[in-house]
Amino acid sequence: MRTLILASSLALVGGATVAPPTPINAPIRADSVALSQEMDFEGDVLVLAFSGGGARAAAFSLGALQGLRDTQDTDGRPLLERVRLISSVSGGSITAAYFGQHGAAGLETFRAAYLDKDWAGELHVSPYSPLNWAAASRGGVNDERLLADWLDREVFAHGLVRDVWNENGVRVWLNATDLYNGTTFAFTPLYFDALCSELGSVRIADAVAASMAVPVVFQPVLAAPYPAHCTPANVWSASALADRDEYALVRRTAQAFAAYRDPAQQSYLHLVDGGLLDNLGLTSLTLARETAGTPYGPLSPRAAVRVDRMIFLVINAEKVRSSAWQLSPEGPNGVQVVDALSDIIIESPNRSAYDSFRMLVADWERDLRAYRCGLSREEVRRLRGDLVGWDCADVHFDLDMVSFSDFDAATREQLGQTPTRVTVTREQTDALIAAGARGVRENPAVQALARR
Repeated sequence: MRTLILASSLALVGGATVAPPTPINAPIRADSVALSQEMDFEGDVLVLAFSGGGARAAAFSLGALQGLRDTQDTDGRPLLERVRLISSVSGGSITAAYFGQHGAAGLETFRAAYLDKDWAGELHVSPYSPLNWAAASRGGVNDERLLADWLDREVFAHGLVRDVWNENGVRVWLNATDLYNGTTFAFTPLYFDALCSELGSVRIADAVAASMAVPVVFQPVLAAPYPAHCTPANVWSASALADRDEYALVRRTAQAFAAYRDPAQQSYLHLVDGGLLDNLGLTSLTLARETAGTPYGPLSPRAAVRVDRMIFLVINAEKVRSSAWQLSPEGPNGVQVVDALSDIIIESPNRSAYDSFRMLVADWERDLRAYRCGLSREEVRRLRGDLVGWDCADVHFDLDMVSFSDFDAATREQLGQTPTRVTVTREQTDALIAAGARGVRENPAVQALARR
């Protein structure tokens, strides 16, 4: 798949692992500051999902944020202020985390902090090391700390996950893959409750490194469950394990969570690139909704009557196919077959995740509307504060996508053929940022929100 092709574009340092890896997370403590999974939103809200795709995705998603900053609603308010949650994978996670840490001001400094740096050069890489294959046989050419420590020092200034989890601002969900269970692992309270671990004290750099840890290129990022510190498991988890009719995604995640609490099954988590399972970053959002247990969750009860419109916007930097073998009766050669298969492997789960999330959004809107219209006036007043302008049925959810396919053929070809690398040229970065901003400005869902 595309994330594995990234391995061939990186020139990476070999050598022996300097020390046994240590978990990036710690057990939960009595004085730990709990982070809430609930979404306490109100009014018109934007929820973004940033795809993977190396620096191509990082630059395209930066452009999308700049486009929202430069697009105003009828009150003159930038639409960027409506962004309350970003779920991201791989290359998109770098932009998401930086924005979560720095806010709108970070849109002017991200290029210097990450995009305009010579990643490969600063990591002192060499494509010719004879030790690379031996290192790969141990789980990855590079020790996972090489990536995380560089990000911690050069990009995130030693920030912690609590810094991108603003209760009244933007929250960032960074998504990786649990290699053993084959399930999404998100840096959110839902998953860290299952580990009996403290989320807020994890370094941003470690979470981003896990989200973009391309297998074989980087050793998996190590996390640990702490069952001795556990509270009882979530009700949904036990219920899902017993219900054979439960959604496969929910049931499989419940099985993973059960393994986290049983040292005989799993003492460590080995986290790799989140794009292996879902390169759009939608799975953790789906799971949050499916496990909420209420008609409105993971919205809070207060948000259930205060939110008016939620727009879920996927910023998809997926590459565009470009070949000529389909015009020939001879068909593809061996290399072209492998390339085509990689496209299929990554695009197929993306389509499934997007289509499934579209159905979920429609069902969520229906359930929330029914819940709101079933409330008494007293309950609405208690949660909302007053009944001024209250219309129980006036709540709308929508899902849309900004991708390279939105542009003319020449632009689509230019953007879509940008390689999946951790560094691209300045000219490619310029084009991707400009396209992300334009794609957002021209998106129908964004335009409708701006007119409200």
